[in-house]
Formats: sequence, C-alpha cells, structure tokens
Amino acid sequence: MSRCLATAGLVLLEVAMCASGIGGEGLRLYPAPDGEPASADYTVEANGQPVFVYQAKVRQEIAKPPGSIWTHDVGCKAEVASLSYFDFEGKVDVAVRPTRPFKAATIHPLSFGIKPAIEGATIRFSLDRPRKLTILLDGSDKQALHLFANGLETDAPKPGDPNVLYFGPGVHKIGSTRVGSGQQVYIAGGAVVRGQILPDDKPQVSKRTGLKHYSGAILHLDKVAGVRIGGRGILDGSDMPHAARSLILVAGSQDVTIEDIILRDSPNWNVCIAGSERVVARDLKLVSGRLNSDGINPVNSRKVEIRDCFIRNHDDSIAVKATRPEGDCADILAEGCIIWNDWGYALGITYETRAPIHDVTFRNCDVLTALFAPLGVYMVDAATVSDITFEDIRIEATRDKLLRIAIGHDMWATDPQRGHIRGVRFRNVAFTGGTTPRSEIAGFDATHLVEDVTFEGLTIGGKRITTPADGRFAINPYTKGIQFR
Repeated sequence: MSRCLATAGLVLLEVAMCASGIGGEGLRLYPAPDGEPASADYTVEANGQPVFVYQAKVRQEIAKPPGSIWTHDVGCKAEVASLSYFDFEGKVDVAVRPTRPFKAATIHPLSFGIKPAIEGATIRFSLDRPRKLTILLDGSDKQALHLFANGLETDAPKPGDPNVLYFGPGVHKIGSTRVGSGQQVYIAGGAVVRGQILPDDKPQVSKRTGLKHYSGAILHLDKVAGVRIGGRGILDGSDMPHAARSLILVAGSQDVTIEDIILRDSPNWNVCIAGSERVVARDLKLVSGRLNSDGINPVNSRKVEIRDCFIRNHDDSIAVKATRPEGDCADILAEGCIIWNDWGYALGITYETRAPIHDVTFRNCDVLTALFAPLGVYMVDAATVSDITFEDIRIEATRDKLLRIAIGHDMWATDPQRGHIRGVRFRNVAFTGGTTPRSEIAGFDATHLVEDVTFEGLTIGGKRITTPADGRFAINPYTKGIQFR
C-alpha cells in the first residue's frame, strides 16, 4: 500500500498523542513537529495563546540550464511567505505581530471587509466564522502571512483503524503511496508528511521540456472508489526536485473527497484529477513556489467540485484541461475559492484541449493577484471548448491582462489543427485594482473562431463596461457575437 523510508517507521500510526490539539474550549491549536523552522517574519496568537507560524517558499528563482526549458535548483533562492492555522468555533481574537516595522496592514480578500486595528506593533482583529486570510504590510505583496482559521474538526478517524492510513503529529517521510478503494488517508494537525524520491525510483526525462519526472504521485489513487483524504496537517514536497511528481493524483477513479489539509511546496501539479468522476476538493490550502506547481487541475474528468479552497502557486491555479483525446471534461464547478497566482492563469481552461471541454463554472471566487490573467480560456489543440461561465468573481490585482479568450499555438500543442471556443459568459465580474488592465479576445483564423462571448455586469474600478474600448479589449477579426450588457 505504501513505500516509506525506514526512518519514518510504518507511518500507519506514528503517534496519537496531541492528535486532538490543545487550546481549550472552542479553540484547537496544533504544535509543530520538532525541527520545523518557524517564520522569522511573524508571531500569531489566538485568544492570547501562541499559534505556530510555518515558513513556505514562494516565487522560487528560475534557472534555464542547457537542455531544459526551465527548472529550479535544489536550495535555490526563494521568497519566504508564512502560514499558520488553528481551529475554532464561536469567536476568536487574533493578534499578529510582524517582526519588521510597518505603518499599515490589509487583510485579504478585501471582500471580507475585515478592518484590523493597529496597536503599536500588533495587528488585531476578530473572527466569528472560518476564514482563509492573507495579511499584507504597507501595500507590499512580499513576506505575506497566510492565516487559515478553520472550523473545529468533528469527524477525525481513530488511530489504528485498518482502513485508515493515519499520519499522527510529527514528521513522516514517504515515497509514492498507493491508496486503495474504501480507504481514508488522514494527516493530523501537527503532522508534516514529506514526499520523497526513494533510491529505487528511476526518472524519465521529458523530450519536450528536458525535466525529470518520476512515476506515481505521493498520494496515488488509480482506478479506485470511495476514498477520502483529509485532516489538518501538511503534505509537503520540498524534499523532491522540481517537476519530480505531483502531491496528489486521482486517476480513473470515482467518489473521491480531498479536504482540509495543507499542501506545501509541490514540485509539480499539486492535485491532478484525471479521467475521474464525482471528485470533491474542499477546503484545501495550497502554497507552492515552483513552476509547474499547478493548483487543482481537472483533466478529462466529469462531475468535479472544487469548493472553498485557498491556492497560492507558481503556475495555473485552477485549470481545466484535456490532455488526451478520449473523454470529455464536463460538469466542473469551482466555487468560493481564493486565488493568489504568481505565474499563469488564476481560473480557466488552459493550453491542453484535445477533447471537448464544456459546462464549466467558476463562481463566487476572489483573485488576489495573477501574473498572466485572472480569468482565461486559452486553447492550443483541436477540440471545442463551450458553455463556460465566470460569475460573481472579484479581482483585486493583475500584472498583465484582466482576461484572455484565445485560440493559439505553442509548445503544449500536439494536435495539428486548432479548435473552437463557443459560449463563454461573464456575469458580475469586478476588478477593483488601479489602472484598467487590457484584455484579449482572439480567434485563430477564419475557420477557428471565438464565438458568442457575453459580458454582463463587468465592472472595472466600479464603472460598468459596456463597450470594448471602455475595458481596453483587443478583439481580432476571428471572433463573432461579442456582447457587452
């Protein structure tokens, strides 16, 4: 069932002590494992009790060695963000103390309307419901604090259950681990599960990118049903080289739930849902800083729900794809998510489009920032992408475009022909940043068009956009039926 380093023991049950956390009535705190470095940038208290603050690498330095398009060297330079988590019910008073001088602090998403009080060197605020927050100082996005205030956990499994792969508090080191039908994987609060490349793992070198890949994800679900992955702890990829493997793969499976855990520093896609049905990703927290660390990607899958997740990553954040010509990707919902995108698209259909993709909805999400575009439908293969909806989306910042709907051709294309985009709807999308960003709508040629794109209630800086010029839209001739309402 699993392949584990000898130093980690059996990992089915390392230790059960402290699994329920500490903190008193209505508050649950989880001590960090020994040896886990604490943030040098913040301390955090909840109801006057100290909450451990972890480090998380972001925006890692990119290298371009001969024979590879890009990579990250082991131990390369990186920015360091901070993350912290606790559980509570009722009300909790939070105190955050940065270790550097500051004048102002903002709590994101701004749509939550949380206005902190600044008392000397302390940032104070209260919460009465679970929230996933990002705290920034003096308008800078450097050295962010990502704070995950969860509801109390009520359904944790018991240690020793034969159907549960249980990781108690502490550090666990595992290689690619197969999860069987009907099993549960539980990562307790205070646990850090560190994915490894084991001595007998043999890499394959991609002809396209020159990058080394290893078979099997750290948690690998292949043709299984009725699996649940959950807990409060951390699944970590920092011991593995760039592009080695994903943290979680759901392949050819049904009725899978992945919820609550934190994924940190994935060397490749964080969560890949491939050729599967009825998969729910809920309340996940992802913080990764390497290229190719896509957040949650439904690929050639149906009936996938991505709800209430926080994703900060260094590639596309939630990207619907069809990497194979067999199997539509359809009935996909991403709702209530918070996205910080350091490289790529925040929400959308991107690049690999070799089978039809349709009936995809992105709803009630906050995009804190994105590098290429917060919203995108960008295809490079021969299929048809249709019936795509973006609604009730709030965008705080972008470094390039606001949105892009385009048919193109690049290194990720394998089909000789291009495809079609039909029926894309934007309802109540609001950009609240500064200068109006540009947007692009572009078909490929006279027979491969972008058709029937509707904007209803699009606002930029509070102004309703009713013409392409108002929104700085560049629209090429290979489009039809572009409407602003």
